[in-house]
Amino acid sequence: MAVADDGSGRRPDRTARARPSADPAPAGPPPAFDLRLAVRAGLNGLVFVAPAAVIGLLIADDDGEVSAGPALAIAAVQILGFCFSGWVVRRLRPGSSVATCAAAGVACWAILQAVGVATTLARGDEVQPLRWIATLLVAALAAAAGGLLARFEPATVVREDP
Repeated sequence: MAVADDGSGRRPDRTARARPSADPAPAGPPPAFDLRLAVRAGLNGLVFVAPAAVIGLLIADDDGEVSAGPALAIAAVQILGFCFSGWVVRRLRPGSSVATCAAAGVACWAILQAVGVATTLARGDEVQPLRWIATLLVAALAAAAGGLLARFEPATVVREDP
């Protein structure tokens, strides 16, 4: 289908957008950090993270190692749990900051690591703090991403903490 040229250099099927006459209103202050909401959402993230961790403990060999396939699946479910914790923040309070979402992932991570360190010490293995830092960063980033993804879904009901 050919488009007729009117000589102006523009395609005739596109219209020019009107420019605003004034500067847009300022956005206002950024949303406040809410630690209570972050902990609450972090506990919700345990719905995915805790069962994956328990399954990892059950299928681990005597040295605490898990083969590559199941380890990848467990890591994916745990990352999904961290994303879910950030998503819960924005579903409970849509105007929450991304920092609150990331803190929800950190809260979920802290509970997971506390149990992990206890079981590692109970087995007599040595703890590896560098893994904690890597997992902490993954948890915070995944939860922040989960919070950003929740922004695309409209919240049906905004609930306040009791």
